[in-house]
Amino acid sequence: MIETTIRTCTQEDIHQIIGLMKELKAFASTSSDFIEEDINSILKEMEMKPDIYINLVAEINGLVVGFISVIFYKTLYHKGGTALINELIINQNYRDKGIGRLLVENIKSEAIRRGMDELEVGTELDNKVAQSFYKKCGFDEEFLLLGMVF
Repeated sequence: MIETTIRTCTQEDIHQIIGLMKELKAFASTSSDFIEEDINSILKEMEMKPDIYINLVAEINGLVVGFISVIFYKTLYHKGGTALINELIINQNYRDKGIGRLLVENIKSEAIRRGMDELEVGTELDNKVAQSFYKKCGFDEEFLLLGMVF
């Protein structure tokens, strides 16, 4: 695998993250535009709550080639808590090189370190590529996640 650095996302990464999100838009059923000020504001808010959010990037030679955003939350059923992957995006030129798996493994380690009981992720129903990737990472179809967009 290419030498890849996994690190916490910083404000300096915003332009590259927006580029990754635009790539994701091609696969996801969203009409959202990714406005730098909005992304900047959201990331700042997340940074102020490190016990709840973590955002990591994968970097190769100064280029951000991957991004993962996770929320940690408690439930009554899972006493340790749950880590939920909100976004995982890999630059299309760096897919199938182990970078996504590396980001997921880093998050899994962090979830275990925090005492979480499980790691979850949702995908678009028709995104078979993402579903296959997550299954290769050890995820299974435990339940159906329903969503309501408004």
